[in-house]
Amino acid sequence: MYGGGMQPRQRIRVTSAGGVVYRWEGDKPLFLLLASNKRGVWCLPKGLIEEGEDEVTTAMREVREETGVSRVKLHGKLGAIKYQFGFRAKTYDKTVHFFLFETDQADAKVGTEHDAMEWMPYEKALQTLSYPNE
Repeated sequence: MYGGGMQPRQRIRVTSAGGVVYRWEGDKPLFLLLASNKRGVWCLPKGLIEEGEDEVTTAMREVREETGVSRVKLHGKLGAIKYQFGFRAKTYDKTVHFFLFETDQADAKVGTEHDAMEWMPYEKALQTLSYPNE
């Protein structure tokens, strides 16, 4: 501390996009969630928008990279969530745009960023997600 106070944390705005991916098993939709054991969280596939990408392109890329699901049908934008988190003496203001995707691919495979994935019925998926606003 000097000069009467602490330096304010640098604020950084980041924008991501992701997908709520589902497939039909009989007459019931199953939703795809990802797990990270080292962080102990279950979440939806999402990631940063890269230069030259729009939100939908990013969401589709992240779904493909994180789950191996490449055959998706876009059913529209679900909305966006906003939250803040601190990391390495910086504060991040994050916005994530989510899109609804349907697939016929049951053979999803977890990417390198996560440890597990599971297709779940809607109610179980809602209870399993670690972040209530996802």
